[in-house]
Amino acid sequence: MEQGSHSWAVIFKEMVEGQTGGDIEVRILGANAAGAEREQIEKAQAGINQITLNSEILMPSFFPQARVLGIPFLFKSDAVAWEVLDGPFGQQFAQAWRDATGLRMLGIFNAGFRSFFNSDHPVHSPADLAGLKIRTGENDAHIAMVRELSGSPVPISWSEVYTSLQQGVVDGMENPPGLAYAMKFHEHLKYLTLDRHLFSIHAAMINEATYQSLSDDQKAIVNEAAKTATLVARATVLLDERHALGDLEEAGIEIYDPTPAEYAQFRELGRPAVEAMVRAEIGDDWVDALMAAIAEAEAAVGQP
Repeated sequence: MEQGSHSWAVIFKEMVEGQTGGDIEVRILGANAAGAEREQIEKAQAGINQITLNSEILMPSFFPQARVLGIPFLFKSDAVAWEVLDGPFGQQFAQAWRDATGLRMLGIFNAGFRSFFNSDHPVHSPADLAGLKIRTGENDAHIAMVRELSGSPVPISWSEVYTSLQQGVVDGMENPPGLAYAMKFHEHLKYLTLDRHLFSIHAAMINEATYQSLSDDQKAIVNEAAKTATLVARATVLLDERHALGDLEEAGIEIYDPTPAEYAQFRELGRPAVEAMVRAEIGDDWVDALMAAIAEAEAAVGQP
């Protein structure tokens, strides 16, 4: 379980159990004890497990419109992302997700901005990704982005990432630096390129039937605990991200921060084709709504 998710689970458990006098017990199943990510979502839908914490990677498998969150280079900063995801767009998305899956979002946090790691050579531009096998999640948008940037995408489930790197099944991956360090992925990698192509969203979700079975007082406790846990998770990830870059460098990882011109190359190659693909798959409404929300958020937070 990555640091943001772990922080969320611990705070939620302590607050809910403490405020209900133990009437509600929260058991934390870490280290994929509840199965791979797809299985975790399916178990929560079936009510086998009542709460699940998952990334956005598999969301499109359960709600196709979630593909909109896989468009790369959407958010210029954490502040813009939270303005969008906490605002009307995020609320609309959460309601549509609940209607489609039977899972109520308790909180949205993140694992940081995803960037490219590899074990072969420095990557300063998209052309440098040519010939590299890059692990992605099982998400069409992520796969298409890597392909557009000249890499060879290899979709591999989360539970198999470490062994895939260890055994050389892939040459690299795209993940947030904090998460990569926490999961020890860096032990089999040499280079990190901070292109920050995707804001890695995570969500805590509860089975809607379970939620509705709670009393009004219990719902209030769960909601407040989730709100606090979400704030803690976001802060944890932000701090981890800052510390991880130093830790990775100390561990021997060569870190490269692209110049504005190089970043523009990544964005200009990686985004248009994926956005077009997403529009073709789910229509324009969700994409246009997200782009409008991002423009408003950038103005609100003063993002150039």
